[in-house]
Amino acid sequence: MNWQDKIKEYCYRYNIPLEYLSDTLYEPKVVPMIRGKAFEFNMKLALEDILSAQTWEVEKIPMNAQQGLHDIDVIVRHKETQKEARLECKLAAKGGFRLLQTGDSIIRVKCMRSRTLGESMVRHLAPKFGVSEKQLTVHNDQYRPEDFDFVVTSIGNAFYETNSSGFFDWAPSQEGIAFLETLRRAKTENNLKDFAFNRMYIAPANALSIKGKNGVQCTRKKCKAKTTCGFIPNYPIIRFKQGKRLPEAPWVAAENSENFFKDFLGI
Repeated sequence: MNWQDKIKEYCYRYNIPLEYLSDTLYEPKVVPMIRGKAFEFNMKLALEDILSAQTWEVEKIPMNAQQGLHDIDVIVRHKETQKEARLECKLAAKGGFRLLQTGDSIIRVKCMRSRTLGESMVRHLAPKFGVSEKQLTVHNDQYRPEDFDFVVTSIGNAFYETNSSGFFDWAPSQEGIAFLETLRRAKTENNLKDFAFNRMYIAPANALSIKGKNGVQCTRKKCKAKTTCGFIPNYPIIRFKQGKRLPEAPWVAAENSENFFKDFLGI
């Protein structure tokens, strides 16, 4: 079945008027959900292009809608050993680019649970995470490093803003344009919007968590362990030193991710 027929079947199955499908997709509340889910497929395609098909297999995992059972977005599997790395795909936060007074640039990555944990799930998961129920309640929309192995992101969303009609528009500031021009090798490589979306970065989940030695602090007012609570912030930061094309650790460009996977899997 081709994609046109799949769309027709989808509309028929879910009682969506085909002639209004595009209007439905353009609804401001719908666009972020679709873009977030579509990015998982974008990431799969990108990694399939980056990693050798003889050595690696990249799999997009269907969503598990059951609350508390975290759905893994993408799995990278080493064919010979069958060892796997679990990837969480998260877009940069809308408007999440900032140029600091130091000259460094930062990009915020939106990384939080789509469904907060209720009381019963808190009771169920707290012992598994090794935290108290009270602590998990304070952080009930945040991930733990146990949920997945790596966070992968595209920075393109950091240069979008919401217009007066409520739609997302590509609207980088002059500082944002200068930053992106620094990142790309040649002005003819891509148009800037596509280039920004295709700049994908990856970091180990454990390195993003709040654990003292990495200097990340928890912003939750009720958190009693602001430097050691172990949760992943809702907005991890990618930092680029002034004039540099590569991000600061723990982030690396997706095209350099193979060594990350090898080290993590002990290959």
